[in-house]
Amino acid sequence: MEQTSRIERPKILRILGIITLILVAGASWLALSTARYMKDILRDQFNEQQLVLAKTAAQRIESYINETLGDLSLLNSLPGIQYCDPESYETLLLSTLPVLNSNNIVAIRRVDREGNTILAASDQGIGIRRGAVRQDPGAYLAWAVEPLNRGRTMGTALHRKDPAKDRSPLVLDLITPTYEDASSAEHPQPSRAFAGYLKFTVNISNMLHEIMPVIRSGKTGYAWVLDASGNFIYHPEPAFIGDNAFDARSNRNPAISFAEIDKIQREEMLKGREGMASYISGWHREVVEPMQKLIAYAPVHIQGPNVNYIWSVAVVAPVREVESVIDAVYTRQFLLQALVVFIIGLGSLVVVLYELRWSTLLEHEVDVKTNDIRKYADDLERSETKYRSLVEGAEDLIFTLDANGIIKTANRHMARLFGFNPENLNGQSLYRFLPREQVYEQLRTVGEAFKSGKGSTVESRLDVAAGSFWFNIQYIPIEGEKSEQLALGIARDITERKNIENQLINTEKLASLGTMAAGVAHEINNPIGIMLGFCDLLIERMEPGTIEYNDLKTIERHGLHCKSIVERLLSFARISEETEESCDLNENVESIISVVGHNLDINNIKLVLSLEKNLPRVRGDSRGLQQVFLNLITNAVQAMHGKGVLTVVTRLSGNALGTAEVIVSDTGTGIRREFLRKIFDPFFTTKKVGEGTGLGLSVSYGIITKYGGTIECQSVNEEEAPGMSGTTFRIMLPPAPAEH
Repeated sequence: MEQTSRIERPKILRILGIITLILVAGASWLALSTARYMKDILRDQFNEQQLVLAKTAAQRIESYINETLGDLSLLNSLPGIQYCDPESYETLLLSTLPVLNSNNIVAIRRVDREGNTILAASDQGIGIRRGAVRQDPGAYLAWAVEPLNRGRTMGTALHRKDPAKDRSPLVLDLITPTYEDASSAEHPQPSRAFAGYLKFTVNISNMLHEIMPVIRSGKTGYAWVLDASGNFIYHPEPAFIGDNAFDARSNRNPAISFAEIDKIQREEMLKGREGMASYISGWHREVVEPMQKLIAYAPVHIQGPNVNYIWSVAVVAPVREVESVIDAVYTRQFLLQALVVFIIGLGSLVVVLYELRWSTLLEHEVDVKTNDIRKYADDLERSETKYRSLVEGAEDLIFTLDANGIIKTANRHMARLFGFNPENLNGQSLYRFLPREQVYEQLRTVGEAFKSGKGSTVESRLDVAAGSFWFNIQYIPIEGEKSEQLALGIARDITERKNIENQLINTEKLASLGTMAAGVAHEINNPIGIMLGFCDLLIERMEPGTIEYNDLKTIERHGLHCKSIVERLLSFARISEETEESCDLNENVESIISVVGHNLDINNIKLVLSLEKNLPRVRGDSRGLQQVFLNLITNAVQAMHGKGVLTVVTRLSGNALGTAEVIVSDTGTGIRREFLRKIFDPFFTTKKVGEGTGLGLSVSYGIITKYGGTIECQSVNEEEAPGMSGTTFRIMLPPAPAEH
């Protein structure tokens, strides 16, 4: 039996070894397949991110050119440009220089109907000329004089700004016919006659250098731009700019075949398509060697009357940067499997055990790396979303309206605020998005602009889908297609400025009333003291229970009430000047609750108390904060009229500053909407005469703001929502400075 066991043991070991080798081979094949599969997934995800970057850059380029076309149309509608009177130099300066300082416009030229330059503007200034001077190309004038081209814009091909210099910036010219349509003091009756044309020279190289360098894919990826002829109009290597892309690469490295990228450019990019692909390149930045690259491309469509440019933005990155993450994981796996094969020689059983152990470890490593890759992809997506949000949020609302409030054109920012698809916003009525009163206000302003023929400005609060905003809106009358009268609207968000103005007004009001309160309090404090003193003397002489004694006690009670009002006036005028210190928020709340607890029970009010533990100490002294909490709780009790729920909560606000919050809520009658803006004003009260002085919330506001905090109020009135009324005060206090 022992000999048989010895004979069978090698067979078993050989079988185990063969099985182990098969398992190792299968695991190796599976690892290679998984690696290839993961590389394909990662390449596709990475290229999709590159496509997002390319589309974002293309949208910014389109936005720049379209803004320039808008500036050309707007400037051409001004009387100073149409007539170019020498007396209008200052007007031309004020209207032309802002255009030169934006949108990369480097020169503006006004040519008369004979082809003579009568106005030339650049960053050097404005010159108005008279007499024959150098003429622009006759082709421009021949095109502009055609009546069919009235209101249209012609764009030229890209060319060097200075032909004498090889690497001069690339520019293009935008030309629009000029007619004497505007009226002014010197020209009250416009002749409507052809007056020449207006030309913008746009520095495309400078515009692209503002947009493209920030586009970076992965660690070393970059972007470049082609025009419709296949020439580089932007590239990280300045030597390529202006050269034909098909020739530039071959001249750089003739040993490499660029058939793949040439085909992508010829059949996809130059035809205005977007997509993703890969190709073989001969270099990448400082590395000169054949390598495979991922490319994503998106078209730039700039279309309008006689303007039709199709450029293409491409974002590229080496494949090896994308695959390096997977290679690192599977290189380790292959090394471990080699170690397993070596151990097979020492014993099949040991090999099996080690294989099981290392397979478990490899699965864990793959999970970790897969999670890292997924996190990286999520970070890329969040980064792109944040970038797009910043770009879109920086724009003003730019749109055109007719006299009936129909939106003819609108930019993307306006579409987002209105909560509508940008492609379908045109042709919609303002009545669909705004309350009727707000639409009436806008149409009145538009009507004034049409009537006067000049720009008209209004500051309006608009309730749109994205919320309620204050805008400074300027309407400028323009002429649309088929001589339709339109108003060009430019709206800038001034909500933050309005909020600051309201805060300044409230602060100034508090300061003025505080000064007045201090003077009044000091003037009447001494007479009240004298009256109370003599009242005490008379009370001592009277027998308790007599009519005279009761009358004197009534006088004394009302005198003390007057004294209390004076003390509150002094407290409002001069909030405690004690040195700021830190205090425990929960201790102050518990202290006030212990004082008012009996009063809550008497008034049949249920208390819900939720205090978060381990709150940081906050700025402020205990006496001032307790006064604020007492004022809020007292107001809440009076608002609930003997029945309700009082909720007091302390917690961290959740921001990075460590701010603490105190929330005091009641189920009382609430505050009417028109009173909410006045509740912190001194002497304002909704209580009956004799029940309140109107100083409690004013003093509370002063105490909280002194400590660097804020106090806010939200309320629903019983008339607005029966059964759901109530008021909530939210106090936010900064943390106390760390003690050293």
